[in-house]
Amino acid sequence: MTERTRVRRPAYLAAALLAAILIGALLFAEELRFAHSSGDMAAVARTLGEGVELRDQSIGSLSFEFVRREEQQVYFYRGKYWDGDGYGYVWSPGSRPSDVRHLMGPWYKFRDDAHQ
Repeated sequence: MTERTRVRRPAYLAAALLAAILIGALLFAEELRFAHSSGDMAAVARTLGEGVELRDQSIGSLSFEFVRREEQQVYFYRGKYWDGDGYGYVWSPGSRPSDVRHLMGPWYKFRDDAHQ
């Protein structure tokens, strides 16, 4: 192992560790912002009329491309991941929507697979 390799290896490991920490912090930040915003989002969900769609909304600490009521569920569409999959939240106090992950109370997180 050369001197140059000995110097570079710790730098690469440090960069990889920093990248992992930043990715983890971004994911945790989304959860915190949702927890902070869910009360305001619920207020919007309760008052949104059937078939109504709001575009480009900021609610609490989160921004949404659209918010739309479909029957007894309100979809808060955040946008798309780097791979093209859409994602967001669903407020559904009456029943569990399909293909979602339960968060808390009437809240679920969804991800639309763009590759299906």
